[in-house]
Amino acid sequence: MAKQKSQYKNFPVFLMSCLLVLFLSGIIFFSCSEPAHEKEFRSKKSQESEIYSNNSTTSIDQLLNSTFRIDIKEIEVVFDYFPEEWRVNCRSFVRFVMREGQKRPVIHLDPAINSSNSVQEIKLDNENLDFFDESDVKILSYLETTQKAIEFQRDLDEDVEHVLEMSYNLELPEGYPRFSTELNDIHGRGNEEIFPTLNTPHELAHHTITFNVHSPKEFRCIGSGHVEKSVGEQQWTLDTEREVSSYTVMFVLMPAEDTVYETREVAGIDVRIMAYKGGASISSGFSILESWLPELITNLGPFPMPRGLSIFLASYGGGMEFYGGTITSIWALKHEVFHMYFGCSTVNRTYRDTWMDEAINEWYEKSADSSFSSIWDNYSSNIVSGRSPVAVGFDQRAYDEGARIMQAVSQKLGGRSEMIGFLYYLHLNYSFAPFTTLNFLAYLKDYSGLDIEDEFIRWLYSDSQAYSLYSIFSAGEADKMMIDMTPPRMLQEKYGLIKSGKESR
Repeated sequence: MAKQKSQYKNFPVFLMSCLLVLFLSGIIFFSCSEPAHEKEFRSKKSQESEIYSNNSTTSIDQLLNSTFRIDIKEIEVVFDYFPEEWRVNCRSFVRFVMREGQKRPVIHLDPAINSSNSVQEIKLDNENLDFFDESDVKILSYLETTQKAIEFQRDLDEDVEHVLEMSYNLELPEGYPRFSTELNDIHGRGNEEIFPTLNTPHELAHHTITFNVHSPKEFRCIGSGHVEKSVGEQQWTLDTEREVSSYTVMFVLMPAEDTVYETREVAGIDVRIMAYKGGASISSGFSILESWLPELITNLGPFPMPRGLSIFLASYGGGMEFYGGTITSIWALKHEVFHMYFGCSTVNRTYRDTWMDEAINEWYEKSADSSFSSIWDNYSSNIVSGRSPVAVGFDQRAYDEGARIMQAVSQKLGGRSEMIGFLYYLHLNYSFAPFTTLNFLAYLKDYSGLDIEDEFIRWLYSDSQAYSLYSIFSAGEADKMMIDMTPPRMLQEKYGLIKSGKESR
């Protein structure tokens, strides 16, 4: 051993020299390979995960504020839609204040980030900015999330309302003439794909969207909140009438001659259903809602959207929930309407916390079967802690293990009826007040005296990856659960979209 030690006595120096060379090379490589117009944002390691103490909320607040920086009050958008040209001209106004301790504003708008040529004009507090000038605008990338941001190179005052104006273009895929929201909460894609906002559940804002359709064809529009058509014009105004998460705002625009549409009052709720001609059955949709809506009202409280429910009934795929609306297939209809209570009105603070929406939803359905079992003994996972609070998307284990965790909570409360009582309380007291998983525990303790923080830390915040059918879903398999607005074959033939056996989107 003495001989070996003598033989390699200079090895540490050699190793350090190699590491230094590699480190410097990495810096040079990073500097050279970093895309122009972008910079890397690095947060402190201590901010990447929750600290399980009374100060954990402060830690998350700091991370959310330093990442999102602004508090949006109102979003106004005007879409000029040209169906025959597959394009939309857009003008938006975002009114906001700076968050505590923040100076430089950011916004999410993917078309501008991914194709800078789409941006026509930017004004910040009436000052013209040049999107291509880095002294005016930069693109930020983050270690903790795939969502990039546009940073405006101006320091703004807190407690003063600011206005961001943007004009930009959207290029739509050629195919069926439809303009609609196309979200995927599993992957964390929201309406930042079509208008400027912040892609995070806790950012609530009042939305007003005007649609002008430039086409000889008559179009039809449904959407979130109050949608009103101007007399004699192809113009609609969508008004959410309250502050909601941007990723819960829905609209569908398509030729009226290609659709069927019906309105009914169900359990005192105005329900509007639209579908493709030759597609899903509207009568089947209403048949489901005739029993489902009264049940939800009885168990969870009054329907949370005063303007009722707008539904586009797709022929295929799964569905997606929105504020006062859903785009869904028949088989996913009950699931998406349940989300009016948990997901669209009772809102989570971060994407990683949205496991609760799916878990509660799945629990409600599955626990109706008395044989549904709770989470197994010694289960542990990183369903929550495996993601940063600023990351997009949620862990798909929410659908199975998450539902079983809620079943364990139900059993500790005394059974399904007691759990439904707690959900009624939760929705009644915390709607439109975004909360985290640990807040959920605090509300549970306030309601019942039940303290299961230790179990939740093990179930959701451990380092281990537990096996699950849902945890091994591929992206393609997950997409099967999402919206599929493919037109029926007869409409594809009408528009000449079927060639060599292929179908349009």
